[in-house]
Amino acid sequence: MVGAEDRRYASDRRGLALNVFLGIGGGFFGSLAETMLLPTLVLAFFVAPLTGSYATVGLVPAIGIGVWLLARLPAAILVNSRRRKLPWAIGASLIKAATLALLAAVCFRADQTSTEPLLRSFFICYVAYSLASGFGSVPVAAVISKAVPHEARGMFFQQRALWGGLSGLVAGLVVVQLLGPAAPAFPQNFGVLFLAVTVTQLAATFFLATIREPLRIAEPLMSLPAQALRGIPEALADPNFRRFLLFRLFLSSSTVVDPFLIIFAASALGVPSSAVGWYVIAFVAGRVLSLPFWAALAHRHGERACLQVAALVRLVPPLLALILPIMASSSPLSDRIGNAATLQAVFGVAYLALGISLAGQSRGNFGYLAEAAPDRSRAAYAALTNALLAAVAFIPIAGGMLIERRGYDALLLTATGLGLLAVFASGALTDTHVRTRPTAQAWRLRRGGGTGRERAVSRTRS
Repeated sequence: MVGAEDRRYASDRRGLALNVFLGIGGGFFGSLAETMLLPTLVLAFFVAPLTGSYATVGLVPAIGIGVWLLARLPAAILVNSRRRKLPWAIGASLIKAATLALLAAVCFRADQTSTEPLLRSFFICYVAYSLASGFGSVPVAAVISKAVPHEARGMFFQQRALWGGLSGLVAGLVVVQLLGPAAPAFPQNFGVLFLAVTVTQLAATFFLATIREPLRIAEPLMSLPAQALRGIPEALADPNFRRFLLFRLFLSSSTVVDPFLIIFAASALGVPSSAVGWYVIAFVAGRVLSLPFWAALAHRHGERACLQVAALVRLVPPLLALILPIMASSSPLSDRIGNAATLQAVFGVAYLALGISLAGQSRGNFGYLAEAAPDRSRAAYAALTNALLAAVAFIPIAGGMLIERRGYDALLLTATGLGLLAVFASGALTDTHVRTRPTAQAWRLRRGGGTGRERAVSRTRS
């Protein structure tokens, strides 16, 4: 019986090498689909002509982020106890493709006068899409953790990040073509876009379905929601974690301006719809190209430094939106940056900064919690952080209401103020970075009997 079990285990291992390439292919198409639907940029630009309410535009990223995070909780309850997790992942991916196909069909049948039914259909489909996306992220991560061999995971995630960056470039070029002057009229142009995302999502589903899920290889232990709940009192009693939550509250609240940047650019700066794709490319480029910088900064100064610099970079978009119209209208600079092409290019710096800041936040958040949280309470720390982010994700709705009452300047000043509060709060974060001497230096110190001060203390004691 023992030999038979060994043969079954070896049979499970035989399919793992192919899983690496299938996982990278699925990650490429999945990232391509998500980038073409960037909520704060592409979808916000789609919803804006359908409604006169800025609060409705702010609802788009709130659903994309908040509903996604909330859907992970039932997934953790239902999927963690199942031996086979791949069917759950495939089902969620198919639901995403179905909602996108339905949305494309609605856009093809709609015209510019029937905005209310199109808007209602969009939100119904997008809520279903976000629920399926958040739910499916849990079984997908579990399948990857089992299906990719441990010795190949470093290469797997490096290649997936590389191809994910390339997919962002492709996504931006697709959006440039589909929203450019030669594209169909609105909303048929977005119908073509949603159809392209549907095909891309089906390709991601195909790669996911062809992954061989091993059943006899132990997967990493995942914390259940009940375990996280038991650790919440200890997490809240930690002053270091409370300071981190305050910092995350201010930093996430500064995203109040994100979905309105493209609308501001179109209305105040005359940026054309074709610029949306170029801003997608700028966002992805900032996120991908800054990864080596964040890795070096974390290695030298720790994860707290990543969070502090990310908070500083986060100030660029609202400040640029405040200053650029003034610079374009002033007589000394109007000749240089007053034309639409120059304004479009300069405003792209805002999305470049957003991508850079997001990459730093993504690295710093998980790295800081991994350093600051005790092993026994790490699940509770992560759960409380995700709950805070899910709640704050709805703040763009308040940003839209602020525009309706006070105008864009009030929103941009509010976002800048929240960003400054995040910068100040980052200074109160505990430094968890452990600084170690290089091996050669440590060996010299040991051979020399320590530093001069240590030798003096030793002689005094003797």
